[in-house]
Amino acid sequence: MVKIRNTIKQEIVKINIHIGYLLICILLILGCTEEERSAYGSDQTPPDAVKINSVENRPGGAVIKFTPPTNQDLLYIRGNYSDENGISKQVIVSSVIDTLSIIGFGQTGDFNVEVTAIDTSDNESVAVTTTISPLEAPIHAILESIEGAQDFGGINISYLNPTRAEVSLNMSIIDQEGNQVFKESFYTSQANNSYSFRGYDPIPTTFIIYVEDRWGNQTLTKTIEITPLEDVFLDKGFFSVQPMPGDESFSEYGFSANQMWDGSWSSQWNCGHTSFLALPHQLTISLGQLAKLNRFKLYQRGGTELYKHGNPKRFQIFGRENLDNLPIYSPSNPGDSWILLGEFESFKPSGLPPGSNTEEDYLFQDNGEDFVFDSSVQQYNIKYIRFVNLETWNNQMVSVIGELSFWGSIVD
Repeated sequence: MVKIRNTIKQEIVKINIHIGYLLICILLILGCTEEERSAYGSDQTPPDAVKINSVENRPGGAVIKFTPPTNQDLLYIRGNYSDENGISKQVIVSSVIDTLSIIGFGQTGDFNVEVTAIDTSDNESVAVTTTISPLEAPIHAILESIEGAQDFGGINISYLNPTRAEVSLNMSIIDQEGNQVFKESFYTSQANNSYSFRGYDPIPTTFIIYVEDRWGNQTLTKTIEITPLEDVFLDKGFFSVQPMPGDESFSEYGFSANQMWDGSWSSQWNCGHTSFLALPHQLTISLGQLAKLNRFKLYQRGGTELYKHGNPKRFQIFGRENLDNLPIYSPSNPGDSWILLGEFESFKPSGLPPGSNTEEDYLFQDNGEDFVFDSSVQQYNIKYIRFVNLETWNNQMVSVIGELSFWGSIVD
């Protein structure tokens, strides 16, 4: 018992010693003078003021060029301003940058920007005020350039976007009760392009379009009245592989060719997949119905494989009404006695190399890439399709297809 008491006393002594050391450390820290702490960069001396050199007004904003002060503890430069709606905003750049980019204005006008230098001790210089006069925001010129044309199942909207502004084209229709009903948006940063809003019956339809940028600025609307062309979705329940000489199997590595028309394409594990062989690769499909074709959509194998691996980049589509009287197949001429319906090339909005994709790339392919046949194709009745892949996005000797869909008019 005595031994236990002694042990407890020794532990209490050790604890008291540790507490004593802790108290001494706290007193030493509290006892430091302001001068001793200032060695770590804390002071009350503000940096010198920024010198404004020029203001370059641009569509929807401006660029302010300046000379930063030479104080060694300068940390960053800040620009404070209010937009046309009176909302306070700021832009911050590091001490080694000599420009401030002011963006996001939807309207023209004169706006003050206060430019301030801040150091490592959060001291602020005297603010220097300069005036910017943003030019008209890109959305207004884009709306002005929009033209609408009759298209299969809807309206084709062409537009000009020379500054490559990130915008959305937003479409509503007037329903049978006279109500304006929002339908969909198309996001783009392409300079000169077009987009088709589809899925509408071949009856006179009022389409209403406006443009919005990524800061929420919106244009007025443009109204276009058009009667869409007939555009019937071909029932994929009738689709099947039609094995022909020279065709490759799209059911390799555990995949199935039937996955190319099962209505699912979001997963990279749902696609048709060939073996690794030299291109071109061809596949013959029976649509199971006779049709005059308007267009088709190709959905890439998605996920991490988007715009790479064996996704088709350049390819041909052939067609036939029947398979009667076909000549002996020649690999050098896969389209012999077939009708060439078109040669097509897949488009990547960002233009980045394989393996690098932007959000716009993903959105573009999520909707499927739309390819329209030339109007001359509608003279033919087509039941069989031959797909010939000439080049892949990653120049690999394999072909993969997420999904194929066709539209047209059914021939009775």
